[in-house]
Amino acid sequence: MMKELVQFAQTVVKAVAKISPFAISLSDNHGYIIGSTQLDRIGTMHFPSREVIEKNTSVIFDKTKIEKMENVLEGIAFPLQFDHKTVGVLGVIGPPEQVKPYGLLVKNYVEMLWQQTFRQQIADMEVKTKETFAQYILLNEVVEKHRVEHYCKMLGITYGKMNFCIVIDIGNSLLTSAKKHISIDHLKENLVRCTKEAYGGPDEMICTFLNTEKMVVIRQVNSKEEYRSILQCFHDQSTELINLLQIYSINNPLIAAGSLSSSIEEVNQSYQEAERLIRFTKESDMHLNIFTNYNWNIILEQFPLQIPDSFHEKVTFRIKPFLEYDRFSEMAELFITYCENNMNISKTAKALFLHRNTLIYRLNKIEEMTSLNTSNFQDCMILYTVLKKTRHAPSLSRMP
Repeated sequence: MMKELVQFAQTVVKAVAKISPFAISLSDNHGYIIGSTQLDRIGTMHFPSREVIEKNTSVIFDKTKIEKMENVLEGIAFPLQFDHKTVGVLGVIGPPEQVKPYGLLVKNYVEMLWQQTFRQQIADMEVKTKETFAQYILLNEVVEKHRVEHYCKMLGITYGKMNFCIVIDIGNSLLTSAKKHISIDHLKENLVRCTKEAYGGPDEMICTFLNTEKMVVIRQVNSKEEYRSILQCFHDQSTELINLLQIYSINNPLIAAGSLSSSIEEVNQSYQEAERLIRFTKESDMHLNIFTNYNWNIILEQFPLQIPDSFHEKVTFRIKPFLEYDRFSEMAELFITYCENNMNISKTAKALFLHRNTLIYRLNKIEEMTSLNTSNFQDCMILYTVLKKTRHAPSLSRMP
């Protein structure tokens, strides 16, 4: 602790030395010198500082007064105030009559620096605490309840509410953008501020970096209805965030909201779902930046992957001749396009740049190989779903 305090005091001394014509020293509330323009005095005892602290007033040390004192130089000692408490002593070294006009000015400046530095340290500590907490609850499937409660108390978070997680994946943009603009820490601070501004959540909302590639938001809600209401606004808020991030050259972020968790200990599940949404859209041909399971297009795109492998195997066994057809990939894409155009021959032919009769011939070929009716919705639904899953996981179509 003493090492950190000395480093802090020396930082203040260096800053003050740039504007003060006199040497200075800083003593702690026990009388030890913890900062000085004369480095050999650091760590030594300065007994008169105790007198200054006890009286809580400035004390003049002229040549006569210091004759019999050890480690005391001519000048004026001022009590330093922080949050209405005397926390140390500032010594301005030099003839008292010369020091006096500058003394109060230097004292006020030191107190201002002291408070600014201290508050910045508190802010940095809060940022680190949020990052550590987010890493603990999001990257571990099992967490200790008492530890989570302790973090919540430190961060002013109400324990016991429902939560969900938002993931903002910015790739390597942080490191790239920091080189163009400002320090990484300052840039991270600005990006977190933009995220809070976009989502406009309560003070209890945790917004922090999980690592250099991901920001996360852990948001509390009082009910499922509130969660639903937030999701309804999520796309617009995320679009605003994307626009704000572009100011700092953070381009094309991927943003996903996870499901609702009944407690903060289980918010890892919400985080994992948001991550799955991002991975899924990266692997698919969906050209989107914002994902939630409130979006029908995303639900429909994921739907085929929810089919049990056992059911998929039964259908692929039945349509084996189609799977082994030498133009299977081409015909499968044709059929998927046909279904996604609502089984409309004209629209599908136009989308595929095919003659209508050519499309009909190929659909008939599919019917021949599968024994399914391509004019029947239920038959088409089965084949469409299985082909979509096969496209995402081609190994599932391999027959023994």
